[in-house]
Amino acid sequence: MIIDVTYGEHWDAASRAVLGPLSRERAASRDAAGEQYAVVLHEPERPQPIAVLNIAWAHDYVGVWAYDDQGRRTREFDLRRLEPDRLFCRHIAQWRYDTEDMKEFADNAGRVFTDLYPNGKGRKVSEPKGIGGGSMHTLADVPDEQRWAPTCAFGDWGWAVALATGGLVRDVALRDTPTQTPDQDAPAGNEQYGHVTAPAWHPPSPLRPRHLAEMFTPGTRFSPPDAHATGPYVVERVIDAGPLRLPTGRIVACDPGWTDPGEPFTVVVPPGSYRTQIATAAYPTEHWGKALHMEDFTGARVVVSDKPTVAWEMALRPGQDPRTLREGEFYGFGVDTGTGCFVDAAAAGRLTGKEDTVPYDDNSDGILVLDDPKSGGNLIAYPSGMGDGSYPVWIGRDADGEVTCLIADMLILRHQKLLPDRSQRNA
Repeated sequence: MIIDVTYGEHWDAASRAVLGPLSRERAASRDAAGEQYAVVLHEPERPQPIAVLNIAWAHDYVGVWAYDDQGRRTREFDLRRLEPDRLFCRHIAQWRYDTEDMKEFADNAGRVFTDLYPNGKGRKVSEPKGIGGGSMHTLADVPDEQRWAPTCAFGDWGWAVALATGGLVRDVALRDTPTQTPDQDAPAGNEQYGHVTAPAWHPPSPLRPRHLAEMFTPGTRFSPPDAHATGPYVVERVIDAGPLRLPTGRIVACDPGWTDPGEPFTVVVPPGSYRTQIATAAYPTEHWGKALHMEDFTGARVVVSDKPTVAWEMALRPGQDPRTLREGEFYGFGVDTGTGCFVDAAAAGRLTGKEDTVPYDDNSDGILVLDDPKSGGNLIAYPSGMGDGSYPVWIGRDADGEVTCLIADMLILRHQKLLPDRSQRNA
């Protein structure tokens, strides 16, 4: 089978057109530099592509979209370059259209979503009747040889055709489709070449930190949480929870009620005692005509250094690879007692999973400190925001790359807009 190849900055799924066409040479230059670009694979005389590839090697990402004769997306593959010579299939999405006139991604289109992980585990969600028709959740029984594929060289797109067609088409002859663009990118705003100054697609981005410094700055104002609020969120208190004693510097964040606290983070701080703070934000609201003052616990911080934080990164445990995270995902610690904690790894096994590790004293702001005489460490527990769930921990670093703090983010303020303070508003 002959397959025509077109390169561009972006494939617009809505108009089914290549935006910002690129010559083969320019696309190859982007590939080598790790910059993102798109590859569109067409069968001659077929108006719809067989497959579209979105590539961004700087993010170790390749996305493959498969299309049917009606131009509807039937499969999506999220591939990650976790090893120099191999791609891992992180996610597969499949849609089934029972009639030729059924719209793409119709609510009643059957669908299957499969998530795979490098440790051999996986999960599959099947919705044979689409949204609202019931779902079945199972383990993904995918053999290891189907989880991995060789890393592709630029221009070797036959594997993508085989992937998009479910292996029905393997023997292909590729030919480049001439473009009407010079070897260099066209100037911004040059409509002749369909140039786009910012590609409309981007590689999947894990959850990013937001409002972390402001979360611990009293008086900082945020947009109201909902339509019932009669005023904005305001950072009300930064509570001193006492020093966290870390005899080994290996920090664990977990639910203190769990018997298995999990492994410590890969980032280690110098052994010592560090100031620990719990932040709250409050807003006014009304219920049945009664004015209420609602206060939420928004984060917990271990202060390692007073130097300014200039960069943030997600705290990871051994074996966690951020390259496997999809859009908005994060590695965090789970909570099912409404409480989180920080504790040194040397003390975690003796202090967690006890009946007295969940604070109930109304006068303590829900904060509890437990000591471990054997290791010299302690545990500081705090209310976990809205309660049960999973929460990320962010590591701050100074200009020299040294750790400044660790923040357990309760994800309450990340969707709120930062408001100007009153002095700025009245200036």
